[in-house]
Amino acid sequence: MWAVCKKELRQFFSSLTGYIAIIVFLLLNGLLLFVFPDTDILSFGYATLDKFFELAPWILLLLTPAITMRSFSDEFRMGTFETLQTVPLTRGRLIIGKYLASLIVVLIALLPTLVYFLCIQRLSGQGGIDTGATMGSYLGLVLLAGVFTAIGIWCSSFTANAVVAFIVAAFACFLLYSGFAAISALPVFSAGLDYYIGMLGLDFHYRSISRGVVDGRDLLYIASVIFLFLYLTGRHLAGRAGRHSRSRHTAEQSGEPKAGRAGGAWLQPLGLVVVLALVNLLASRLHFRLDLTQEKRYTLSDATKEMLGRVDDDIQIDFFLAGDLKAGIRKLAKSTDDLLHEFNEYCDGRIRVHPYDPLATLDDSAKVNFLDSMRRMGIQPMTQVAQAKRGEEESQRVVIPAAIVRYKGHNRAVNLLSGVQERGEGQPEEQLYTNAETLLEYKFGSAIDKITQKTVPVVGYVMGNGEPLDYRVVNLIEDLRHNYRLGIVALDSVPVIPAEYKALVIVKPTEKFTEREKLTLDQYVLHGGQIIWAVDVLHAEKDSLRQEQGSIAYDRGLELEDLFFRYGVRVNQDLVEDAGQCANLSIVVGMQGDKPQIEALKWPYYPLLNGSLTHPISKNLDFVLAQFANSIDTVKAPGIKKTVLLQTSANSRRVSTPALITLDVLKYKDDPRMFPESNIPVAILLEGKFRSLFANRVTKSEADSLANVYHTPFLAEATTPSRVIVVADGDIFMNEVTKEGPLELGFSADNGYKFANEDFIANCFEYMVNPSRILETRSKDYTLRLLDPAKVETDRSLWQFINIGLPIVLVVLGGYIYQALRRRRFTGKAYL
Repeated sequence: MWAVCKKELRQFFSSLTGYIAIIVFLLLNGLLLFVFPDTDILSFGYATLDKFFELAPWILLLLTPAITMRSFSDEFRMGTFETLQTVPLTRGRLIIGKYLASLIVVLIALLPTLVYFLCIQRLSGQGGIDTGATMGSYLGLVLLAGVFTAIGIWCSSFTANAVVAFIVAAFACFLLYSGFAAISALPVFSAGLDYYIGMLGLDFHYRSISRGVVDGRDLLYIASVIFLFLYLTGRHLAGRAGRHSRSRHTAEQSGEPKAGRAGGAWLQPLGLVVVLALVNLLASRLHFRLDLTQEKRYTLSDATKEMLGRVDDDIQIDFFLAGDLKAGIRKLAKSTDDLLHEFNEYCDGRIRVHPYDPLATLDDSAKVNFLDSMRRMGIQPMTQVAQAKRGEEESQRVVIPAAIVRYKGHNRAVNLLSGVQERGEGQPEEQLYTNAETLLEYKFGSAIDKITQKTVPVVGYVMGNGEPLDYRVVNLIEDLRHNYRLGIVALDSVPVIPAEYKALVIVKPTEKFTEREKLTLDQYVLHGGQIIWAVDVLHAEKDSLRQEQGSIAYDRGLELEDLFFRYGVRVNQDLVEDAGQCANLSIVVGMQGDKPQIEALKWPYYPLLNGSLTHPISKNLDFVLAQFANSIDTVKAPGIKKTVLLQTSANSRRVSTPALITLDVLKYKDDPRMFPESNIPVAILLEGKFRSLFANRVTKSEADSLANVYHTPFLAEATTPSRVIVVADGDIFMNEVTKEGPLELGFSADNGYKFANEDFIANCFEYMVNPSRILETRSKDYTLRLLDPAKVETDRSLWQFINIGLPIVLVVLGGYIYQALRRRRFTGKAYL
């Protein structure tokens, strides 16, 4: 076997044809990856070789048949195949020897492409290239080359014409690589067979490995295909050898009918195919999986896997990011496609993804109507400004970074950029899209979870203490009704809150809470209920500020201090000022004639709050807009875990009551000495078994009434853990109202921007009432891996020359050294 392998290698590298094939392969890769604008890695801007692993299979479709086409064709043409039958070498060893030789040549052709990896690593500005993912992708390319080589060897065994062997092998490789995917896309298979037909194709498994994910199913499939084609090669060679060694008379005297021999010739290969199919089918249920990416990008959480395992019908996902996109958005689209491919692995291929550009075929009026419908669904289109090619003028295109999930007649919108943490100061634009990638599993997982769930939790909106129920909370009410069964809880008239309410929300109360109302809420929590408090303990409103150029914040007298203290927090009677991160407030700064001059100024009383670095409710969340927020301190509460969800920036301070709110704060807002505090908490999550505020305070008649009449016995200490979220600003949960009507929740007219208030609220409810734990997937962290634009642009020509020329130089140099050593070796033998 090794003798055959070495003989094939010597024969290949002794001719100029072999070197030309390798050089053409490297030249095509170099031009496509570093010169042609549509596939240029340097212009793409990311430190990744994804484009190489997308294009390389198509070039291998030509390189591999060119290497294998002479394997047996030349033996038949020169008549040496019959000679090989006489040497003490089994047919299997002969085939394996030729297969290994051809595969080694392909691997030698791939080896110089490591120059691309080294150059991209050198050019990376931050993060560096993901080495694990790249090595996994190279493994996929090697395995793909192994399959193409086996197909090429098989095709070479059919003919003495090397050109015919090349054409047939290239066509066979193309069919196995992309033919099944094309067949699966036919409408006739859209009812459910498309996924399984696609799995028969080589590209399905290569695409999985090329992401940096090593899956036992993919390895077994590739090994099975290689074994099958090598076996078929052996069968064909055996038949050819038999035909040359037996005469027609001997065959007729064997007593076996010709038809029987023809039928038997197909029986054994067919049986092998069935056996391999069964082995792969069994392996699909029991397999190993290794995610080589540094951030484990393709490892789904257990919660997501469990949720996908419950999907019992097809899910259609219309994905709108398609066509000519900027690099960052294009990478986000690819990450989405990879994620949905991963989702399909855990729900038996029930997810049908339809990527398209919905605006491409619409006229202007239809586009306006479509975009309006998207906005009504909470999807905000964006304008993309990009260059089609370097040096050309910029063009604009409306992009919809969203998808629609459809299931059993219901649909749900997924906005990929909603609530995503904005890039920080000095960070590139691509950081936004990387932040969006971290939330893809959560966004699609949450959408699928909600649209497929069979029971919808009940939540309550509490009334009775001046809570608003008007246009100021219209978005909050609509969101709750869309996601849950919503009920109104009249706290001033119900002694017990029914257990069917999984969570309550109390938004900006303005009237005092009585002892009876606090007892009702106290016992609701101790019996396992959960509450989201959004309170302003001080009266401070922007309307009075705009009208009077100043106001005084004073205590509302809610009488909630003792209840919050028992939870483990204290909402302070102060106001938070943040000079580091704050929103605008439009203020009249003067008069021009009889018209007021209005200017939007940074207003420290409107802090833009940061989320937690660890907790999924607010991790990776964009700024949350607060207005006249109070600070929160934690106090001792045994057994209660406290987590800060929202906090100010590093340049903040507290203004104690009585707080005089005037425009004078603008005079010193740029002086960091006036804002010495950092990370002042404004929202806190409390978890654990709470203790009652009314222990030893409830009369016997009250206790008997709770137990006998309402069947809710009084508890001095909870027996089951519960959760309470305290947010020291009710305005976070309310939307602005203008003369034209209510704005979106979190949208600020003075800033022209929608902050992440709506997403924060949705996450709070999700964390409290959803047992699927999908929210945990928000905790992912991805590294932004970019090329250094200064290095790229300064020495672009040099890097193009290195990546195109150096691999070819290495091949030429290696060939020269090999030929020199070979001449020296044979010259020495001749001399002896």
